[in-house]
Amino acid sequence: MANTSEPIAPHIFVVGARGVPDVEGGAEKNAEMLFPLVAAAGYRVTLVGLADNIKAPTFKGVELLKAPRSRIMKTDKVLYYVTAVFMAARRRPRIVHFQGLGSAIFLWAYKLMGAKTVVRYGSADYLVGKWGALGKLGFLLSEYQLRFADAVISVTPALAERLKRRGIERNVHVIAKAVGALPEATAESAASVPRDPYVLTVGRVTAQKNVANLMRGYELFASAQAEPPKLFVAGGLDEEEYVAGLAPLLTERTVLAGKFARSAMGPLYANAAVYVNASLHEGSSNAVLEAISSGCPILLSNIPENRDFGLAPHHYFDPESPKAIADAIARAVKDPEAYKVDPRQFLTWDMVAERTLQIYRRIAPRQGHAVERSETLATLS
Repeated sequence: MANTSEPIAPHIFVVGARGVPDVEGGAEKNAEMLFPLVAAAGYRVTLVGLADNIKAPTFKGVELLKAPRSRIMKTDKVLYYVTAVFMAARRRPRIVHFQGLGSAIFLWAYKLMGAKTVVRYGSADYLVGKWGALGKLGFLLSEYQLRFADAVISVTPALAERLKRRGIERNVHVIAKAVGALPEATAESAASVPRDPYVLTVGRVTAQKNVANLMRGYELFASAQAEPPKLFVAGGLDEEEYVAGLAPLLTERTVLAGKFARSAMGPLYANAAVYVNASLHEGSSNAVLEAISSGCPILLSNIPENRDFGLAPHHYFDPESPKAIADAIARAVKDPEAYKVDPRQFLTWDMVAERTLQIYRRIAPRQGHAVERSETLATLS
């Protein structure tokens, strides 16, 4: 009798995303879009998130586990990372996929379990000013361990070049982030859109997002206009000390709107006069790609990671100069069509999933005759 049994699919254990779906953050958006496609290709996928962000036992074929939240060294993830190690030790996954640099702090422990390791390198987090000496040391230890990972996925060429300068090159693959349609607007999300024209920025209100300089530049722009659009800042206000420091810059024209669910973002992008990313430090911004896919005029700070989007020079400005920010907004508001970007020049989530699966196949080949169900990817994107 012929053996018709299919091989057991490698188990992918995901660490580093706070949760899915609809959780703010780049690692979280990537996890929400990517791992259902991996599961659809025949892999068993388990994702560990923070307990208060996990609302169901599964999400589109991905098993979800809850880990506790803590507040140690200015992060909510230390206890989460420790708990994830013990969860993995019980489950013995074939591949551990780390969603960010910090989550790779215990990469050595997963290697001792015999797991293959894949690290998504989305940002050089130790460059962010909020981390103290101990926090930066943790990120640097994580980065040092990347040379021992079976694969590192850099989301931009600039980040891959940073790793190369540190002697980490052999195992590095560049897979950019993807564009994709946002969820359709609901009556509730449509009602949250300001009625007056507005300049939009999206992301946690932090020093790395350069919100203070954006507000200064916006005010220079607005003071020269008879009826300027408002500045609408959609993002978490968790860093209370930084947010409090913005008080002297606030006027009636600036709205710190707080965090929005990703499912509510479509109408915000679609109705914005212009989208501005003024960051001093980024990995590769999901919000930029969401704004592009929504047909929004785009302005970006000229940091290397934003340059990697490959837009025309007029889309970029000096984030250190409020005047440069003001001038860029004025140009984009005057001629918005010139600042729109064709989304077809970027990867789709199907492409990102297939390139990720190629890495999995190489480091942990599936035995036997079964073929991955790659054709199912398109049905979930």
